[in-house]
This record gives sequence, C-alpha cells and structure tokens, in this order.
Amino acid sequence: MKKIIFSAALSTLLLPALATAYILPTRTILQKTSENAGSGIYAIEQEVQFSNGEETTLVKETWLVDSDRTLRLTVTGGKDLQSSFRLQFVYNGGQKWSMTGGNRKSEKLPEEFLEKFLNMRNPEIFANTLAHFKIVPAGAFNKKPLPKNAADIKHDPESWVRFSRTGGVVNYALGVATPVDQEAGSAGIWIQQDEFVVRKLRLPSQVEMSANNYNNFARNLSYPRSRTIRWGNNTVTIRLISASARPQTAVALFQPSSLDTNLKWDGINSLATKDVITEFYTRFR
Repeated sequence: MKKIIFSAALSTLLLPALATAYILPTRTILQKTSENAGSGIYAIEQEVQFSNGEETTLVKETWLVDSDRTLRLTVTGGKDLQSSFRLQFVYNGGQKWSMTGGNRKSEKLPEEFLEKFLNMRNPEIFANTLAHFKIVPAGAFNKKPLPKNAADIKHDPESWVRFSRTGGVVNYALGVATPVDQEAGSAGIWIQQDEFVVRKLRLPSQVEMSANNYNNFARNLSYPRSRTIRWGNNTVTIRLISASARPQTAVALFQPSSLDTNLKWDGINSLATKDVITEFYTRFR
C-alpha cells in the first residue's frame, strides 16, 4: 500500500514537469504554423456580417493573397448596396493603397491589420510581429546554441509558452497568462497543438479574433471556414465561401497602378451599422 501511495504522489509531482517537457519552443511552433499558410497566390472569397441591434448588413470580400504583406482586397455590398458601396485596397510594402476621385493614395498599413496573422509564411517575420505586440520577447525566434557535451543538454522551458484550451482543442498559448485578478485579458496568440493553425488572437487593445473549422486547400494552405472578430461592444462574423490557388501572372494585381475603382462609402450612410463597418475597414483592413 505504501508503495502505491508513494508512486501516486510521485506521479502527481512529475506531471507539471512532463507537461512542460513536451511544449515545443517558439521557433518550432512558428515554423510549423508558417508551413500551413500555403505558397503562391490565392483567391479568398468570404462573407462578412455586421450587426447593430436588429439590423444586419452583409458584404462580400474578395482577397488576393501572396503573403502577409502583399494582398489585394475588393469589398462589394449585397443586393441593396451593389451600386453604392464598394472598396478596393492594395497592400504592398507596408502601405495601404486606395483610389479616390481617380487619384491613388497611400497610407501606413493599419497597426491592427488582422489578415496578416493568417498569412504568415516567414516564421521570423511572424516572431517579430508577435514581439512588436509584446506577445513574445524580442529574440524569441533565435536559435539556441548547441550543447558542447551531453552534460550540457537540458530543457529550459520558455516562460511565455504554455498549453491552453480554446475552441474545444489544446493549443500552444504564446504570451503571458492573464492574472486571475486582471479584468482585461493579456495579449496572446493560440496555435492548435497538432494542426499548427491560429485559433485565437488577442491584441493589447483587447481586439480578439477567433478562427474555427479549418480546411485544407491547394499548395498546403489551411484556412478557417468561420471567424469572429470582437472589439468593444462590436462583433463581426466571417464565413469563408471559397479558397483557390491562382497563377503567378496575378502578381501584377498587387501593384498600386492596378487599382481601378474609387472608394464608394455612400451606401452605408443611412445604416445603423455604418460606424462598425467604417471602423472595421479603416482599423482592421
């Protein structure tokens, strides 16, 4: 009996150490996640739903994606907005390009440009982006020096990586855990343990994006069928319509000179959802 009690006690004591031992380092997690962002150019079509009280507005987004920094977006309204609401942006070189009155203009890429987190193909850039938001420390992607001999081999767990459950699955949670007495959640990113896809993101501003129902597409792209973005009292839902590979000749569409449509916001002026739509496309897109 004493042996059984001792063994049980020893197992209990060892559980935290065992759990820690199997947590992969940041470098590996981000490398594996980047491999699921595909290669080449993709066309992504999705429906975005905005709500305010009893009013709901649906718009369609068509993305062309070449990387987290090279994208093109066209937004069109539903039946009642087809001719009065249309947006077109090109994202290239850290700039967001659009056209008004036939003149092309650029502005700095929004600080909280959310789409980049699903299209990170370079793990080092991924790590630098997370460090910018203080989710991981600077240098988290650096290689650790190889041990000189067997005696130097040891496992030093990274304090900012832990296991956490969200979306019904176990994730690698990168970022400091939220203290129990803290009302606002700490910034972090949750990457599914086995699939290495982004399941949740929380920025320091408390903007949250959750992603679910991932499917696999051509050229190693894993993409969510549904997403929810929350900030303040606002909730926006996104439903994927299609995701398909495009030929490399589409690269010309990422140049600002390819913009051919003026921004047209008039159609939403009388809608109760006007403010949330405007903030969404100026702050997160």
